[in-house]
Amino acid sequence: MFLFICCSNSVAKNYYVSSQYGKVTYKGISAKYPKPTIQDAAELTQPGDTVFVMNGIYTNDCPTCNAVTIPHSGTKNKFIVYTNYPGHKPKIKFNGWAGFSISNGVSYIVINGFKVEGNNTKVSLPRALKQPKSCLNRKGNYSPEYNGNGIAIFSTGQKHNHHIRVSKNTVYNCGGGGISASRADYIIFEDNIVYNNSWYALFGTSGISLYQFKNFDFAKGYHNIIRRNKCYNNKNLIPWIQICSVSDGNGIVIDDFLNQQNHSTLGKYTGQTLVENNVCWFNGGTGIHVYLSDNVNIINNTAYCNSKSSELNAGQILASRSNNIKIMNNILVSDSLNVINSNYQNKRLAYIHNLHFNVSYPKQIKIKITNSTCLDNENPMFITPSNNLSANFKLQQNSPAIDRGATYYGSKTDFETKKRPKRRFTDIGAYEY
Repeated sequence: MFLFICCSNSVAKNYYVSSQYGKVTYKGISAKYPKPTIQDAAELTQPGDTVFVMNGIYTNDCPTCNAVTIPHSGTKNKFIVYTNYPGHKPKIKFNGWAGFSISNGVSYIVINGFKVEGNNTKVSLPRALKQPKSCLNRKGNYSPEYNGNGIAIFSTGQKHNHHIRVSKNTVYNCGGGGISASRADYIIFEDNIVYNNSWYALFGTSGISLYQFKNFDFAKGYHNIIRRNKCYNNKNLIPWIQICSVSDGNGIVIDDFLNQQNHSTLGKYTGQTLVENNVCWFNGGTGIHVYLSDNVNIINNTAYCNSKSSELNAGQILASRSNNIKIMNNILVSDSLNVINSNYQNKRLAYIHNLHFNVSYPKQIKIKITNSTCLDNENPMFITPSNNLSANFKLQQNSPAIDRGATYYGSKTDFETKKRPKRRFTDIGAYEY
């Protein structure tokens, strides 16, 4: 099982940041004398240090800058932690390439407790469709105004990021991806709210995404965990420039761990990935999607009325061209125009104890699936499902999802970290009744 160890030692320091009354001349080692920017504190960090960020708005210094570029790594037992000061709600507001950027080998990092807001409210769709390098305007250079990512973990060289945890953040209104990692390993994204992202990017981004991972080691157990996240209204409004049509905008996507795209030389990624207890609704693409990736378990999630982009009709939770996949104990609800899911060129796909409702094409799963059992056309009876962030996908007391899940391989807790199962069997979906 994946385990993060964030330990202090005798020389670890706490740094403090306040955009309201911090000064560059302050040392930043007390709450009374904080640094003015997160970047100022980040440059001072060493393994085991914690950066506490107070109320205020933190922005990028130039149009192509990140709001925060994390420069230094922690170590195995001494993570560097960036977190909100207790009781405070700091906000990253950016129009550059990223809110938080972690690149080229920086590892053993925690980002916790931030609001990260992108530039969507300052962009119009007609202007975004004609942005530089778009299918309607091949001239110019890529612009961060349209393509900025909320929290981005990526490697372009020989050094690859690993052991990074992103938790309890709200990431929204980013033209590019919400929270993403590429060419990395040992990643945890948990307890985040990710919405209204990926609207204006040229690159086929999604709310939460993992892309083309690189083996840090070959240890057994979960290397990557995506759990207890809310993903809402992430969608692509701009065609992906490689094919000039809308392609993604998923709630959560695990993409090309086989490293077959874009001339990758990373080789096949073999680590296990767990996607559990997430709620994904009204995204433009799928709710949860595994593509060209092996060894992924999708367990106890709730997907409601995704595939909202008119160009897409992939479904709610699915895998394609992948191997050794478990899709178990999930609730999949489609509207009357969209399919529930599909099964395309998968091997060793176990589709177990999932609940389907309101499906136009209830036999859309056409290929034989190992251990295939599901509850077809049964209303899960959510408390208040809706097309907004106040939607409540907990189960009513008479829900057919109660006590109908498989306990083996199942999640041991639910979206609210309550113990599973409460009764004899696990409930289906992200919430245990």
